[in-house]
Amino acid sequence: MEKEKPLLTICNLNVFYGDVQVLFKVSLTICEGQIVSVVGLNGSGKTTLLKAVAGLLRPVQGTVSFAKKPIQTLPVHEVVRRGLVYVPEGMKVFPHMSVLENLEMGSYTARDQQDKLFPLVFEVFPVLADKRKQQAGTLSGGQKRMLTVARGLMSGARVLLLDDPFLGMAPRDVNRLCNTLRQIRRHGFTLFMAGQHVRRILNVATKAYLLEEGKITLSGSGDQLLGHPHLQESLFGIVAESGVAIP
Repeated sequence: MEKEKPLLTICNLNVFYGDVQVLFKVSLTICEGQIVSVVGLNGSGKTTLLKAVAGLLRPVQGTVSFAKKPIQTLPVHEVVRRGLVYVPEGMKVFPHMSVLENLEMGSYTARDQQDKLFPLVFEVFPVLADKRKQQAGTLSGGQKRMLTVARGLMSGARVLLLDDPFLGMAPRDVNRLCNTLRQIRRHGFTLFMAGQHVRRILNVATKAYLLEEGKITLSGSGDQLLGHPHLQESLFGIVAESGVAIP
């Protein structure tokens, strides 16, 4: 079996909001082709971690390395050019522009790749292909969320940083997006996502971390974390008996 190749390495990351420290010596590794999920309670530092990787926040200490090169001091646009793209929570689209125009806006740093990226995006998101001429503001909530993810792909991303990707979505749309994320991975992309929808996020994860009060406290596969007694108690309030987690 071929050894996994580290693509994104976070080492001893300390990040502050003003005078308040949010992340404490956070270290984790994301390998090429993985879906890596970070879960935790509100305020645990999940969004802060993604923003620090994306260049939207500056760590006080620690390093973020992408393809073996440090990026923690680069401006956001340069991080995007390297291939890391942050997709914030919510369904924010340009409502008065068409779906196609929204996708074109996403490709401003990768216009030379449009001929390759448009067929890929329309294969992964056929509903967007069907609605390419429609105003984005008229899409359903789930379709808008898919458009924000597709817009991230249009930037030439190698790694998508997805912040709470299932927020506000109907269960039917959640299942569709889960399948789509797996399909994106099969096309060779790496996904790093965080959020409070624990079961949904862990169900698609090949690797996962629990973040508590700014510190990594558990790691393993998505299934391992979902069944771990500590996670079940800390996030779901389920107390295990005799070391066996209650489903």
